[in-house]
Amino acid sequence: MFDDTAEQISGKKVLLVLLGPIFGVFYIALLPLIVFMTLLVALPEIAQARKAAIVENAPLCMTCHSSHGLVKVFKNKEKLSVFVNASDFRGSVHSMLSCTDCHQNISMASHPGRVFDSKKAFALDTSKACRTCHTDAQLRARPIHAYLTNRTHGPPCSQCHGAHTVKRLSEWKPAKADNQYCLTCHQENMTKTMNNGETLSLSVDPDDLQASVHTSHVCSDCHNAFSRSSHPVKEFESIREHSIAVSGVCNQCHADKHRAVESSIHYTMMIEGNRDAPVCTDCHGFHDVSQKATYNTLSGVPCRKCHENVFEVYEQSVHGMARLEGQHKAPLCFSCHVAHEVTATAMTKKLKGACLGCHTEAEDLHDAWLPNSQLHLSMVACAACHSPDSQRGIFLRLYDENTGEPFTAEQIVNILGIEYEGLSERIDPHGDGIDSYELWDIVKQLNKEGADAKVTFLGRMDTRTITEAHQLSNKKDAVRKCESCHHADADFFKTVTVAVVRADGRVTQYKADPEVLGSMTSLLSLRQFYVLGSTRLKILDWLGILMVFGGMAVPIGHITLRILTSPIREARRMNKLRKGGRR
Repeated sequence: MFDDTAEQISGKKVLLVLLGPIFGVFYIALLPLIVFMTLLVALPEIAQARKAAIVENAPLCMTCHSSHGLVKVFKNKEKLSVFVNASDFRGSVHSMLSCTDCHQNISMASHPGRVFDSKKAFALDTSKACRTCHTDAQLRARPIHAYLTNRTHGPPCSQCHGAHTVKRLSEWKPAKADNQYCLTCHQENMTKTMNNGETLSLSVDPDDLQASVHTSHVCSDCHNAFSRSSHPVKEFESIREHSIAVSGVCNQCHADKHRAVESSIHYTMMIEGNRDAPVCTDCHGFHDVSQKATYNTLSGVPCRKCHENVFEVYEQSVHGMARLEGQHKAPLCFSCHVAHEVTATAMTKKLKGACLGCHTEAEDLHDAWLPNSQLHLSMVACAACHSPDSQRGIFLRLYDENTGEPFTAEQIVNILGIEYEGLSERIDPHGDGIDSYELWDIVKQLNKEGADAKVTFLGRMDTRTITEAHQLSNKKDAVRKCESCHHADADFFKTVTVAVVRADGRVTQYKADPEVLGSMTSLLSLRQFYVLGSTRLKILDWLGILMVFGGMAVPIGHITLRILTSPIREARRMNKLRKGGRR
């Protein structure tokens, strides 16, 4: 029996040895489940205890802060509602905190005695409590937070995250649509400080975005460096540099418009360093890009932003008044100057074409009353006659007779072998106005042996300023009297300007002595500009008159001679007849 007992004991020991590891493995496997079940049971109790603490702490605060009409008034007269919705707070990520966990500097002995200059000052002071739990290292883990927290005048935390309704981003932001995801922050009052200290608003009005032509785009279509996972912090020297950089993205969709702009005076000015030259956003805006029809109105035309003085004159012109009266076919800025490929007026023939494009009958109407109308239309700008109150003058410009095109400043400095900065000294060496000898010397130098061009000055009558060119009147008020130009003391010829045109159309003007129009020396340098009866070469006037009368004298003399000799010729004829009868 002893042996049996020993065998049993031995068997139990073997069994225990075998079951021990099995139970150990089973226990290790179940350990996480045991911990989870323990927490599942304990957490509600902890939460309940915490809520009990809130309930114990909050009633005193909520005695006042549950009132919808409770407001705080700041020194600058701003008002802020201090109403707290208890149910919203219980749904926030901070629901386990008591009021004094954040509002640690509240003292019942002095509350509500704290005074602040403004709402922003109050929000910045209150946001200091956020750093009690959220360390600098945590805040700077994301680039945008790092940027904002390092700013001297960075926004308060509550500006983006709210105050008593803070929720975990993982609970709500990822579910938002692309634009709404960005607008979560950018529809708030956000700003960015440029390197030069300027403040740029980063706020976007959702209504503006919805009303724009880009309403179907998502933010990242234009702001392509940004996404849900990437939000780089970009630095700009100034607000202007930001505008220029942002406008570069328009080329992605509007390549044809970009090519047109590249031929414009605006683009030339920009690449030469004029950072004030207009770019896409200056005319079209950023997030509120309007429909095309918007720009086809007096109030919507963007040109007036830079050219307000010209636009004011235009509004009083026959075209502007027609627009005000509702005549929508009346031209606006881009009707004559084109929208994107704006060319300086000195380098384009489009303006005359623009006039004739609308006034298709103009050439025939001029032919009916104006002698040599085609020459007048080519040598006199439309505005010179149709802006009767403007000051006119004669503009002398260099042309290449071989090509019929303007001879530019770039071509001049190339032939003369000088820098552009030295051109003024060569054109007007004494700075007292160009006389006829200096005018001739310019042409002689440019037509030197070996030069490919055949350069001459051509004269054109025009208004003296761009502004005056826009004060067009009704055609009944236009200049129609020949003596306005064709007499010896015509005011139109008392101001003479030598205009040197650059390749991009910009003009440098030099004063010239009016005597260049009436000097024999100017004959070889100033061609195709001769006005009968004006200050230009009176000897040619007399020669012209002699030629006219000489031309008339030949047929008159011939007819008179035939009349006087008719008896002689008649006697000869009768004599021939008699001789013939005898035969």
